This record gives sequence, C-alpha cells and structure tokens, in this order.
Amino acid sequence: MMLPVITRILHEFGDDVFKNMQRTNAMLMDLAPTQIRERILVRNFIEADGYEALTRGDAFPLAEQRLLQHLIEVFSLEKSAALWVIRLFGAALGQISENEWTGDSAAGIAAYSLPYLHGQVALGKTHVAAVSTDGTVLAGGADDAYQCNVASWRDVVAVAAGDEHTLGLKSDGTVLAAGSNAFDQCDVLHMKDVVGVYAFGHDSVFVFANGKAAAAGRSKWDLSSFENVVSIAHYPEGVIGIREDGTLALASRAVDDDLLREQEWLLAQTDVRQVISTYINGSILLKKDGRLYKSGEPDNYFAQWRDIVSIANVTDGFAVLLEDGTVRILAYDRAKPRISTYADRWANVKAIYGGYRRIIGLTHDARLLAACTNLGWLWHNTAMSIDYVTDWYPVSAYYG
Repeated sequence: MMLPVITRILHEFGDDVFKNMQRTNAMLMDLAPTQIRERILVRNFIEADGYEALTRGDAFPLAEQRLLQHLIEVFSLEKSAALWVIRLFGAALGQISENEWTGDSAAGIAAYSLPYLHGQVALGKTHVAAVSTDGTVLAGGADDAYQCNVASWRDVVAVAAGDEHTLGLKSDGTVLAAGSNAFDQCDVLHMKDVVGVYAFGHDSVFVFANGKAAAAGRSKWDLSSFENVVSIAHYPEGVIGIREDGTLALASRAVDDDLLREQEWLLAQTDVRQVISTYINGSILLKKDGRLYKSGEPDNYFAQWRDIVSIANVTDGFAVLLEDGTVRILAYDRAKPRISTYADRWANVKAIYGGYRRIIGLTHDARLLAACTNLGWLWHNTAMSIDYVTDWYPVSAYYG
C-alpha cells in the first residue's frame, strides 16, 4: 500500500515536498521502488494541484469532486484510479480514515496496488537485462544490434527484451530503448504515463496509467480497444491484455480454426492472473485461485498443482513458482514427466522469468538464479553482478 509511504513523507518532510515534483519523484522511488502505477498516479495528482486543493480549507467532498473531474478529463485516469489517489491523500491528511474507503475507492486500491515484479528481469532471444536498485540497468549476451547499450540509463524501474531490442521504463512514466529499430519498435520518445513495457520478437507493447495499451514494431498491432488493462501477454498472431477484473482482451489476426476456438475460450475466462500462449501447446492460465487451466482441457487438467504464485514460458515447458518459494518446470501435457533442471533446487524465490529454454529466479534476498531446460544451450560463460543482486550467473543450467 502507498498510504504508509505518503504518511511517512508528510511526517518527515512536511507539506512543501509535494510542491516539488523532482523531490517527490525521488522520494517515491526510494520508498516504493516497485510500485510503478501508484507513483505515476501520485505524480498526476500533484501536477493537477491536487495536494493544494485538499489543503486550502475547502470541504473534502467538494474538493474531491472537483479533483475527480479534473483527473478524469485532463489526465484521462479511470474513475477508480483517480478516486483512489484522492482518498489516499485525504487519509494521509487526516480528512478521512482508511476504513471509509468503500465502493469505487476500495476497487481502486485493489487494482492499483499490484506488485510490478514482471519487469525486474527480461530475457530476449540472445540477451538478458536486469534493473538495479539504483535505477541503472545491466544487460549481457549478444549485442549485435546494440541492444545491450544501456549503461547510461538512469531512474529505470522495469525492463523488457525482444529479439534485438531492449526497453526501459523510467519512474516518470517515460520509456528508453536500445537496439534494432528496423520496424520502429524503439520509437518511444513520445511515450508518457507508461506503467508497463513488454517486448515480443520485433514488437514492443506499452500499458498506460489509464489502463489503455499501444504497440509498435513489426506486427503493428491495433490495441485501441484495450481498456482497464494491467498487464500484457504474447499470443500467437496477436496480443493478450489482462484487465483489472481478470478478464482478457485480445488483438489477433489468427484465422486457424483451432486458434479461433481457443480465442473464444480465452475471452470467456475470468479471474485470470497470467497467461502463456503458444502455437503448439495452446494456452495456460494462472487464475487468482492459484490454480492452472489449459485451453481445450477440463478445469481439473492440472488439478494436482495448487498454491501457484506465477508462471513463465520456458519453451520446452512452463515454470511455476509456488507459494513456498520453490520452482518447478512442467510439461504442457500432464501425461509427460516433469522437466528436471537445477531450478528444482531453488528456494526463497519471489519472481520468475522465462524464455528461449531459460529460466531466471529472483530471490527474496535479491539474488538471481539461472537454469536452462536444454543443457546443450549455453549463455556466455561470464559471471556478472549488479547492485540489485549479489550473484548473477547467466551461464547455463550448470549454475544456480
């Protein structure tokens, strides 16, 4: 929750800090480094002179109503998001109590307090990038298109990696890019209010603070119909948007009958947390109940696997992170044996990242662990370290 962060800033630095956006951004980055969406909402609130409006003596309901309309009309925020940040400051100022957050404001709190761990590490086709706690980025692997040219990046909170390009999301909602721009996948200078960055092949996808999405790159996906989106997943011949309520939005050019039937199934799903979709293996859903669901199969297809926190595609199969901090790699077909890797030995993991037969685990003590599902495939035999982690061994399944 951001409320303790705002209360702490008010207590330690007083009201004046919210009149200086540079200081506010720095403090929010320091006190809430993974809460991207909340920081952007707070910035919009302050740029709308929201803090001044709430402290100049007007009755709170009147100030709230004026701010709500302004944030929706001028900053294009969803109502729940605008009301959430107004109530957050109102509670921090003592104008309302936290137990008064009801209705839309409660929905806003649930929707806009998500952990944005997805962007701490990114695996491209031949390179990998990771964010450090000081906002810098380290990248390693193939650099033929200068996709690892990220040494100058600062204030980064999330990264994404494609075949030959890297994206960095800054704390102010703008985006950095490095690598090939052959398909305009790195045209990001006009981007603002971004809360999530994703890269698939030669495509880039962006999620904005107002829940909308946009794409750039080779496929030129039209995502104008996406609303209330909080995260993105890749789909064969398309893009999936996961909404706040766990339903899915889909942009696809697929004409294959099997894919069209699968799309009907996807669009009927609810309470979805994550999606993995492939041509050969269909779609795997992780729902908010911590269970797995597979397209074309009964709901109990993976019934033996429960208490799952997140999933990641590793080509040969898919990885699951369990509530106890352990990781397993499963075959898409439950009849096949589970894939054995060094990831079976991991513990204390809080996030996983996969792609191209690789799996990386981020531990609670800020270490990165790496393994491969194909022992014949090696990364560069180089050990690296960054401030965010104590050990980073992107070298193959022999490490971790």
